[in-house]
Amino acid sequence: MVRFVGIDPGASAMHCVLLDDTRRIVDGRVLATDATEELALIASGATAIAIDAPAAPSTAPHAQDPSLVGKFRTARCCEIALGRQYRLWVPWVTPVAGATVPAWMQVGFGLYADLAANGHSPIEVFPYAGFRLLSPTKLAKKTTRAGIVERIARLEAQGITAPWIGLWSHDALDATLAALLALRAVEGTALAVGCGHDDSAIWVPRAS
Repeated sequence: MVRFVGIDPGASAMHCVLLDDTRRIVDGRVLATDATEELALIASGATAIAIDAPAAPSTAPHAQDPSLVGKFRTARCCEIALGRQYRLWVPWVTPVAGATVPAWMQVGFGLYADLAANGHSPIEVFPYAGFRLLSPTKLAKKTTRAGIVERIARLEAQGITAPWIGLWSHDALDATLAALLALRAVEGTALAVGCGHDDSAIWVPRAS
């Protein structure tokens, strides 16, 4: 079976969703952050994997750029390019190596390393950007009922449905969007956003 995996890591758990090549959800799980064996099993045979977390610490390639506000001068190229090209600025900035790293980012860094060690090349996504670029209007906050309903509608418009999806958490919906972008990256209907001063990239839907 062709499978596309989306992972939304948190400080204490990881939401994983698997799609087949017809965009049917074939599995969904919440894993502990140290469930490396179960994660390896889920990822085995995957055609593509997308993770909702930064892939690596920042090297601050734009540290001397006076056009950026202070917060973003230590950001990676992909975070800056996403803001400049799409007006979608991440609410966080990836720290430089040696700085304090939020727990969910530490989990993400570990995921990329573990999956790479098993022969995978996961891509990075920022689900809000993915949902927003699939939407004609701004989205309500994902923690609200309206935000969840809007995100489900965007997924269903992409041909994705699942039993009881209306009861899913926003983390599960973010993981589903990540899996969709993994699929679209293989299809050629997603693109990597960055500006080339480092090797960072955030994948987003390609415009029709």
